[in-house]
Amino acid sequence: MPDAIIRVIVFFDLFDYPLTPQEIWQYLDKTESFCDIIEVLAELKIIETSDGFFFLKDRRSIVNIRRQRHNYSVRKIKIARKFARLFSFLPFVKMVALSNSIGQHNLRDASDIDFFIVSAANRIWLTRLFCASLAKILNRRPTAKNKRDKICLSFYLSEANLNLKTLELTANDPYLFYWQRSLVLLYNKNKTYEKFLTVNKIFCGSTSSAKELSLEPRVTQLKIFDYLEKFAKKIQLIIMSPALKQAANNSVGVVINDGVLKLYLRDKRQEYAEKYGNQLQQIFAKNN
Repeated sequence: MPDAIIRVIVFFDLFDYPLTPQEIWQYLDKTESFCDIIEVLAELKIIETSDGFFFLKDRRSIVNIRRQRHNYSVRKIKIARKFARLFSFLPFVKMVALSNSIGQHNLRDASDIDFFIVSAANRIWLTRLFCASLAKILNRRPTAKNKRDKICLSFYLSEANLNLKTLELTANDPYLFYWQRSLVLLYNKNKTYEKFLTVNKIFCGSTSSAKELSLEPRVTQLKIFDYLEKFAKKIQLIIMSPALKQAANNSVGVVINDGVLKLYLRDKRQEYAEKYGNQLQQIFAKNN
């Protein structure tokens, strides 16, 4: 268990984010005894503590960074909740979450607000059209010059494609592992969030709970929506940036199909994986 705890703390150190014992326990998917985690933390010589936070030795300064970002995040989450309520008026929106915040309330002042949205099955293009258009009308889309508190809508999943296994990096993808566990839920319809956790085996979703959740997605039977979905897809592919089209399905950051719309031209997961691996290697080599 000591190594597992160190791995969690090292990853969050990449984002200047000290952790509480409760958070460490949660990011270990609650597979360890909370009391045991407290005991191990007290014995680890490479770990320091201040004001209830735990961090790597000589990294006490990140405690203040976490406090500052907490204040920024409170403002951004208020904005995010307002947009989540607006998005929820579309019946095809099944779940809305704040994403790309590694650690709860860990957003920079100048950053935009990243959303992760789950749509009804076969309605991902209609969902994106509605959400992106609404953000555009309200002048909340980020630009190259202004991202502060703007709404970034670059990741959608269909309810029929909740499993993120196919989006993992081939070798090692610690960012995706913690990304899933750092989502801030803003809207949840028909227990879609619980289905997402179960399908991705987060917090030990059991077989019995999976049956209770009815993981088989419901499909809207009205043919008019099928036509509108096709039309929404056609329009968006026409106006989509050439850079995204070129990178489509040929990049870890850009995936475009009827089940997944992941539109990140700059996906830093490989960079984080390498930094994380190097940091772990140095720490374990120094302390073994």
